[in-house]
Amino acid sequence: MKNLKQQIDELNRDLAAQLPAAVLEVFAQSIQDLKGKNIEGKSVGINAIFPDFSLPNTANETVQLKTLLKKGKVVLAFFSWQLVPLL
Repeated sequence: MKNLKQQIDELNRDLAAQLPAAVLEVFAQSIQDLKGKNIEGKSVGINAIFPDFSLPNTANETVQLKTLLKKGKVVLAFFSWQLVPLL
C-alpha cells in the first residue's frame, strides 16, 4: 500500500496535467499545510477502530459512521469549500 506522501505525489502529477494553474496553487498550499502538520504520522492506521462521529453529507443530511458501517465499508472525503461550486 502506498503511503500518504506517495499518494500525494501521484495525485499532484495527475492533476498537473488536467487543472488550471490557480487550482493547482490552492492544492499545493493545502498539501504543504498538511505536511507541516505531520498528518501522516497522526493518521489512523489500517484496521484501526475509528471512534463514531456524525457529519453532514453532500446533501447536507447528517450521517453517522456506525450507521454507514452497517451497510459496508466507508470512505471519508473532505472537500475544500474554495473548490466546490456553489449550488
